[in-house]
Amino acid sequence: MALNREEIVEAAFTMLREGGLGGLSMRRLADELGVHAGALYYHVANKQELLVAVAGRILGGDDAANATEDPRRAAADLRGALLRVRDGAEVVSFALAFRPDSLTPLAGLHRLFDDRLEPQKAEWAAQTLVHYVLGYVADEQNRLELVRAEILPAGAAPVSPDRFLFGVDLILRGLDSEAAAP
Repeated sequence: MALNREEIVEAAFTMLREGGLGGLSMRRLADELGVHAGALYYHVANKQELLVAVAGRILGGDDAANATEDPRRAAADLRGALLRVRDGAEVVSFALAFRPDSLTPLAGLHRLFDDRLEPQKAEWAAQTLVHYVLGYVADEQNRLELVRAEILPAGAAPVSPDRFLFGVDLILRGLDSEAAAP
């Protein structure tokens, strides 16, 4: 059976879920797939390109971009997707920095604000919401890692959807104020 890009991305995604970013290396991935590391580079140029592809997998692919018309729901869905994968926020943040236009599910979020803001501000609004979610989830995931490493006690990493949604609501009210401004 020939190796393909989808198998590589899926195996990397599984390794990330199980061991986090620190457990994902090209050598370990090749071992997991039963190939030499060089075979991976035929399908992905480097680890950075692999992480961009895995970030797309974390976000659920192209279909996730049109899942809702509600920005609050979109933020909660994004948080959920990131929390399902160890170091998910870090991987997606990296992918956004490395290839900003590569993550289709995030690139389409501006449409949630198109009806109330001019196009440039709709784009900025989407970026603001995404960066809030990434930062919030990165904090949650960092605390979970500290608990996992027994550096913090088990109760030190509470998951707080209410606190998260409070921040989302603040952002959305601010955007509504911006939209209402003359």
